[in-house]
Amino acid sequence: MRTIFTLIVATLFQNIIAQEKELLIIGTMHEVPSIVSHSYRPLLKYAKKYKPEAIFVEDIRPDDTLSLKNYTPRFLKLADSISHVNTLDEQRFHDLRTKQLTEMDSNDFAFLADAYLQNRDRANYTYYDYLKTYGVTGSKKPLRKENGDLIFPLAISMGITELLPIDDHQVEPEYQKAWRNAMKANSGTGDDLILAKLIKKDSRSRVWPSLWGRLGKHTNKPATLQRFYLINSCRYVTKPNEYSQAVQRLWDERNYRIAENIAEQIKAHPYHKSILVIGAGHVISVKNMLKQVCPELQVKLMYEE
Repeated sequence: MRTIFTLIVATLFQNIIAQEKELLIIGTMHEVPSIVSHSYRPLLKYAKKYKPEAIFVEDIRPDDTLSLKNYTPRFLKLADSISHVNTLDEQRFHDLRTKQLTEMDSNDFAFLADAYLQNRDRANYTYYDYLKTYGVTGSKKPLRKENGDLIFPLAISMGITELLPIDDHQVEPEYQKAWRNAMKANSGTGDDLILAKLIKKDSRSRVWPSLWGRLGKHTNKPATLQRFYLINSCRYVTKPNEYSQAVQRLWDERNYRIAENIAEQIKAHPYHKSILVIGAGHVISVKNMLKQVCPELQVKLMYEE
């Protein structure tokens, strides 16, 4: 009886802890033009106020060889070629990972960049390569990409020493092929005009926010996220065909695997407040998938009440 009671209490305690965990999703524009080079500044300010304990990034996990082959084959070839020639000092790697960023110097950052490269960890390789170049004070000029202007400065300010990659490109060739075929099949059906209108509306709607330095916030508004979601998953199509349906299925499957990768990390670590920085087209789909794979997780967007 006592054993059963203990198990019940332990289960309830785990559920309470799980329910306390939350994830903020911020959608990005990836690379922005030089004329709006400061577009990530408001997003960085917003993310800092959130004070995340962990940062999930749109990069491939080191153990996902298929995705690495499909999406970053040159990186995979470089990483494996170096690992075959160099022997990693595992003890130094372990010791440095226990230190704070402020306790390390450029030589330590260079070592860690090489170590993560050998381990196929592109997210942390680029993070420490950035630290090797700019130090903990960061770049003085905007780099116009989410890594240099949002993710890395946020991680440094929060004292985060390791980023968590969660992306998936296992069906990248199939998705790209289905997309091309869907565009051909939709030509002349009226759905091509719907797509053109969505793209035109998106282009026009970002003009004023861009001029006022608010492109990042505009990108995370519900209407903008919905447009990206409809386009990337071919859900704008009114006359579905086998190719548009394939695009939708493959897009959903990719985001489901991304959600699984996030849930796995969320459940395995003790942090309560995490942030996911990912392309804006993924935001709605990943949020929907997280409801399925990790319903106890509180998922938040920038403009949700």
